[in-house]
Formats: sequence, structure tokens, C-alpha cells
Amino acid sequence: MPLPKSVKLDPDKRVLFLTKDLELIRKQLYEGLNLRMEDLKVEDLLDDINTDTMTPAWVCFDYDPAQLARNAYAGLFDKDGERVFTQDALINGNFEVIVSGQRKGTGSSRETAPQAEKWAGISIVIAASFAPIHERNNINLGQIMGNHEQLKRLQNGEEIPLAEFTGDYDPVTRIMLESGGLFPFSKELADGKIDLPKLAGGERPMNMAEKLIARHLVEGQGDPYVKPGDPVMVHVDAGYSHEFTTAQVHYFLENEYGKDYQVQNPEKFAVFEDHLLYAKGVARFAKFADKIGTLVTMQNQFQKHTSVRDYSAKDGISPGICHQVAREHFIDVGDFVQATDSHTCMGGASNALAYGVGATEYAGLIHSGFTFLQVPESIRFNLTGT
Repeated sequence: MPLPKSVKLDPDKRVLFLTKDLELIRKQLYEGLNLRMEDLKVEDLLDDINTDTMTPAWVCFDYDPAQLARNAYAGLFDKDGERVFTQDALINGNFEVIVSGQRKGTGSSRETAPQAEKWAGISIVIAASFAPIHERNNINLGQIMGNHEQLKRLQNGEEIPLAEFTGDYDPVTRIMLESGGLFPFSKELADGKIDLPKLAGGERPMNMAEKLIARHLVEGQGDPYVKPGDPVMVHVDAGYSHEFTTAQVHYFLENEYGKDYQVQNPEKFAVFEDHLLYAKGVARFAKFADKIGTLVTMQNQFQKHTSVRDYSAKDGISPGICHQVAREHFIDVGDFVQATDSHTCMGGASNALAYGVGATEYAGLIHSGFTFLQVPESIRFNLTGT
């Protein structure tokens, strides 16, 4: 569903401030305290909230975002080791906005973190800055991100044009977010309702990454030369998921495209059983054995349905770690690779352009065969001396 053309607060919903004073968070969650941004400073808010705080590993044993949301922020503890957010606390608080300080969403690339917020009722995320992958995951989910000054205006009753929240993004990202996220955007693109911006940079020398991206451009974008910052749609050659993420990919694809969904180029995509194989032997994870079993079962279902490469464990032994085995078996020089693992970038050692993405983005690209990216900047190192 497309986002509304303007943004305003629902008078029947609330704003949650993640303050450094954890007791203030508790009062908002359990005593009905309502705060205002004009009475606070950015310095009062929690910085560097990482994705493991938002959804610790054990929370990710649930693949359904509605279940994930029940334990949103389960990794935030007070000095006595007590959870600040008890089960269902974020859902029961009737919040539509969540507010923090600097660098929201650092750490692992897990998309479960913004999913937990969205399915708990959050639709506007306010922070001074966002970790890049976390920001991308929010965009894929259709979550509006704003700053503290915008929040002050919203709390004073102002209605702000959506374009003010999306105007700094490149044209494709803007369309994607305003469409309501990656899945609605992909459907409109497939139906011919979206015209991609044309590249018109002209011939220029390109580095290795730029040449690789240019070679993978989806047809119809014009000039075969790219430069840093260009928003482009590119074909994806290869990728993989593992038993921590495949179930959610399968779940999303069935919900969006039906139980007979298909994927592109399955011989260059794979599933791995390498992350949770020994979890049952770890005391704090053993109690989640049933949920882990469900994740593995759903991965097996996904593999049989799609015929992607199968790297399941045999007799309790994994074939190896996904980002290493993928390099050895099916990532080729010059490939563009996307996978649901933070260490996907190891594919760069094979002269491939490779990095990790969330389950939504992976589900979209394995179904369509292409994905969106912005051509990255390059960093030059000048080495001097002996």
C-alpha cells in the first residue's frame, strides 16, 4: 500500500522515546507517561542501539514478524540484568513513533530488528542518524525515517509532506519508499507502472566495481556507464540463505506471490545449514529446539520447492560455512552476489561484488532476478614508505 502523501500523528497513538534513563522508558511502557521532544535533548536519547538489542538471536528463531514483534527490544537490560521491554510491551504501548539518538541499527544486518518495530505498530522511526544497512531494511519495509526537528513539528500538530522525509533519497529509493516498500515497488515495476530514471553520465573510465555493475544493468536504463551515486537496477547472478533466514524468505514469497512462486537461476543460489547446527547443545538455546527444528524444516521445504543448491547437514555435519563454501563452489569472477549473511562480502576475494541483505530484499531478488543498488563510492589508499 502506498504511503500517504503527508505525515501526521494519530491522536489516539503514542510516541516512545528510548532515553538513556531506562526508568523513563519503563514509565512510558507501563505507566502511560507521554513525553515531548521539545522537552528533551538528543543527548538524552540512547545512541548506537544495535540490532542484537532490538532482536537478540533467540528472538530470531521466530520467522513470523508478528511473533518477532512480541519480543521487540528483548536485548535491552537494566543494571540488574532485568529486561526493560517485557514480552508484548512495545505492542501493548500503542506506539506509532519510536525515537532514539545517534546511529540507530548498528551491528548485524538482521532485518528482524526493523520488522519487530513495524509489526509492533511503529510506522515512523526517528533518529539523528541510521546505520546504512538498517536504513535500507527500513526502506524495504516502507518505514518512514525522520529527524528530531520533524518530530517536534509533528507533536505540535503539523502535517508534513511525505516528500520532506523522502526528498534526500535518490529517485529510485524515493519511489520505493513512497510505494510502501520493496514488494509493492517490485510489483508496480513488473506491471510497467514505474519508469526507471535514465543514466546519462556519458562515457567515462570506470573502476572494477563500476564495470561490474554496468555489466549487470537491467535493460532500459540508458547509458552503459555508471558513476558513484547512480541509482540502478541490476541483475543478480548468485546468492544464498541459511537456516536462520530461509524460513522468512519462504514465508514472504508465499505471502506475496502465492504458494506456486518461482525463483530465477536456482543453480546459482543455495541454502546452508551452518548457523544453528549445534545450537541445541548450548544451554541457553536448547529450550528453543522446536523452533530451530521448524526453521530447518521450512528451509528444506524452500529448497525442494525452488531446487536451489542444497548444503544441508548430513549425519549432523555441515558441509561448511556458507560464505566460504559459496566462494569455492559457485561464485565466479565478475558475479554480483547477494545473500542473507553479514559476511557475504567475502565473495570479494573471488573478484565478485558481494554483500549481505535482509530477508525482504533477498526474497525480492531471488524471485525477480534483479535488485536495486546505488553505485558505491571508492576509497583510495596512498601507501608511502618501505
